[in-house]
Amino acid sequence: MFAGGQRPQPQGNARLAAGPVVPTHLVLPAISYAGVAALGAGAVKVLGVTWVTVGLLGWTVALPMAMLVTVCSRGGAGVAQSMGGVPADPRLTNLAREAASAVGIPPPAAVFSVDAKEPNAFAASSLWSGEPTVAVTKGLRDILTDREMKAVLAHEMGHLKHRDVVSNMHVAIAAVGFGGIYETGRTLLRSSGNSNKKSRKDKDGSSSAGLGLALMGAGFATQATAHVIRLAASRNAELKADRAAAEAFGASALISALEKIDASSARRPRDLSESKVGKAFAFAMISDGPSRTASASPTAPLSSGKDIGRLLKSARQALSTHPSLETRVDALRQGVADGALER
Repeated sequence: MFAGGQRPQPQGNARLAAGPVVPTHLVLPAISYAGVAALGAGAVKVLGVTWVTVGLLGWTVALPMAMLVTVCSRGGAGVAQSMGGVPADPRLTNLAREAASAVGIPPPAAVFSVDAKEPNAFAASSLWSGEPTVAVTKGLRDILTDREMKAVLAHEMGHLKHRDVVSNMHVAIAAVGFGGIYETGRTLLRSSGNSNKKSRKDKDGSSSAGLGLALMGAGFATQATAHVIRLAASRNAELKADRAAAEAFGASALISALEKIDASSARRPRDLSESKVGKAFAFAMISDGPSRTASASPTAPLSSGKDIGRLLKSARQALSTHPSLETRVDALRQGVADGALER
């Protein structure tokens, strides 16, 4: 203990030197937006500050980003309603309130039921703040007990607690901006091709083609990188949300729910996650579809067939919004073995 029960204060400017602390859920979006701004500034520099440049970047970069911002700003209720959600009955609403209390957050502003056969659930919110919402499909309610349902809802509350949905939406908007840079380059390449048809001696056309290819390469590389990083962050968020649910209602309840969801997903249509809006919010759902048959163990000797299967499995996992069922269950069981989680 310190004398008088007080900790010594930092001396000089040590406290100020640390600077403001950026919330962790905003770090990746901030980096992504900074990348879009840097690429946009670079494009303006090489193309020149003209009305043509401003108009082109506005059409290919700013407009698509603004359109996605509009969709994401509708709020959680708007997202749920766009997937066919209706206000939930008192029973589901009470289960959601219990789950929120167990996770340690205020109850969601709205709880929705979606008339879909696919067993799934998701959390949604406004891009900026407020209106946290959870939604559950009829297909999920058909197969889970109340305890399992509360574990699933607690998983979604974990996403809301960690602001995962907001972070993913911001990165998705930035990825659209990177794709716009690619489209800018493609437009320049097309225009240079048309000018070269008219005059084979046009040096400006060759210059535009070079700039177009450079912008296409930069846009493609950064968009792909942002997408892979977002997917990795999404998989990590799923494991964190699983842990929040297990801490609230025990690991066995969530494991049982995940296994039922996985088995049922193989028999039912994906009428939620494969819908137009559902595809955009697949990262927010508890399941991304049925698991595939496990391939060879990573420690097994390499052979042509098994090696190809393992490579395909690794590639699929790297491009997935969710960890595999095996990974999620193993993480929960390991938490129980370590004494960090209740069974």
